[in-house]
Amino acid sequence: MKSNDTQVFAGQLVAQNMLIQILMGQIVLGTPDRGAAVREALVQGTGAIRSNPNMTEMEKFGAVKTLEDALDTLDRIAAGARGG
Repeated sequence: MKSNDTQVFAGQLVAQNMLIQILMGQIVLGTPDRGAAVREALVQGTGAIRSNPNMTEMEKFGAVKTLEDALDTLDRIAAGARGG
């Protein structure tokens, strides 16, 4: 049963991540300056996580990967809005 619970939890995290990325994408499309600020905050957050001595390497990996995925999504949305 634990394996199923873990898989459900993992699926929920993926869906929540996607929802957050969609909402951030709407910021990029609506206000490019705010989108740039959100992007910079994600970059700064990634750096802070990498240097956090209170997180395990696996925690850091998961957090950084999530933030990098969000950055990639924002960049793709911005490029699409520019016609690229």
